[in-house]
Amino acid sequence: MTDADALFAPLAADAVPAVARLAARCLAADGGLPLAAGEGFTARRYAAEGGLAIGAYGPDGTLLAAAAIRPTGSTVTGTALVDPAARGRGLGAAALDWCLGGADVIETESLTGGAAALFADRGLTMSFAEDVMRHDLKEIPDVPLPAGVSLAGWAPDTVSRFHAVYRAAFAERPGFPDWDQQQWTAWLVDDDFRPPWSLLAVDASGADLGFVACGDGWLVQVGTTPAARGRGVGAALTTAALRAAAADGASEMLLDVNVDNPVAAELYRRLGFTVLGRRARFTRPASAG
Repeated sequence: MTDADALFAPLAADAVPAVARLAARCLAADGGLPLAAGEGFTARRYAAEGGLAIGAYGPDGTLLAAAAIRPTGSTVTGTALVDPAARGRGLGAAALDWCLGGADVIETESLTGGAAALFADRGLTMSFAEDVMRHDLKEIPDVPLPAGVSLAGWAPDTVSRFHAVYRAAFAERPGFPDWDQQQWTAWLVDDDFRPPWSLLAVDASGADLGFVACGDGWLVQVGTTPAARGRGVGAALTTAALRAAAADGASEMLLDVNVDNPVAAELYRRLGFTVLGRRARFTRPASAG
């Protein structure tokens, strides 16, 4: 047992606010998903039903590190946080090793170089990563729709058209779930969904070319059909959604883009999005004990 191991103890049931403050300090230093500092988000990880969590406190009672494991379907997922001011003391390694005692998957909302090196040292392999990007809505580029293309909104009679474009746009993507309309809308439409910001691009013949679906402060999905690519449809849809959000009083929009989709990432950079940080998931070999 190291000194860092000795610092950890089971996390109290009322520790979620302290974990959220710890997450906020990590995000301020490392970037990443702003939502990850919310108490609802941290509660789902550090106070999950069937899960376990530990924490390490400093002499003044400040939570310096926390780790948790929780059941996620057929696997167990672990996650950990270490205060930037307390790094270099072995807390991260101790937290990770504790997670690996019960978890098959390790996730992070703010992947740093140090964390990546530690994961590699433990034999973990990155299985998923996406960059979180942000756009300040004070400055939205002017990207006109291609000639002959118009916009249609999200409505009961257009949902099936949105779904058809979603399937056409992402069918070739690795891991595409191929959800039917009910599954997709159940995933997409919640209290944060914003129909007025969700748009469909339609050409003069009536063919649907692309779509954008938005939540409160989020570009959830943007996609174009294979035949429509290279015409500026995706860029025009994205900026149209940004303008709709700004008109409703939003100050920023976030999105996440998979690291294996560099074409989309470059498009968003050209439109003025900047990277806040990287989310990632790591797994260990099935033979690891």
